[in-house]
Amino acid sequence: MPETTDTNLPAKDVLRHLTHELRQPLSALESIAFYLQMTVGNGGTDISAQVNRLQQMVDSANWVLSDVLYLLQMAPPNPEPVDVWELTEEVLSESWVSDGLLIELEFAENLPAASVDAEQLRHVLRSVLQFLRRSVEEPGEIQIAGAACESFYELEFRATAPGVSLDSLFNSLESNQLLTCRRIAENNKGSFTAERDVFGRLCLRLAMPQAAI
Repeated sequence: MPETTDTNLPAKDVLRHLTHELRQPLSALESIAFYLQMTVGNGGTDISAQVNRLQQMVDSANWVLSDVLYLLQMAPPNPEPVDVWELTEEVLSESWVSDGLLIELEFAENLPAASVDAEQLRHVLRSVLQFLRRSVEEPGEIQIAGAACESFYELEFRATAPGVSLDSLFNSLESNQLLTCRRIAENNKGSFTAERDVFGRLCLRLAMPQAAI
């Protein structure tokens, strides 16, 4: 009998297979974009713009794949008391995350620790910063504010990003989505929301339970 193919694979296995298969062509595209950028230089403005756009699309696709893989492999959270200020500074020290951004920190004094899985919070911070780096207007100014509100620790990211649609941020079918960030927040008994403030800026708000004293 001819060999048959199992068409009833779990959705997670299918996604893992797809992300694995897409890695190689994306890496090839990234190499091509880099070569073209080196070859063209500043000699052709239109061509350079298209090469930059190609690089941005590859970066975006790589980020989406990494985010999907993280979501698939994510273990149940292990909440612990976390100094959010300290963890935020640690993530910001990774230049590949914050490169090209002008970041202003506005943390209130004497904030309590948050009760959250530290590694999952680190992923949220990296994901939000990478998302904003692709979305904000030049020169890439971002405000990160920390405050206590009732029994929650709130971390808010504010930036001018007029091209971002609030409807697509948590849509699993959109490339510019922060669905994993919302799921991480909810799994840690918190929330992750998005809105526009009175100045029209994009505001992403992460709320985490405060750690018990």
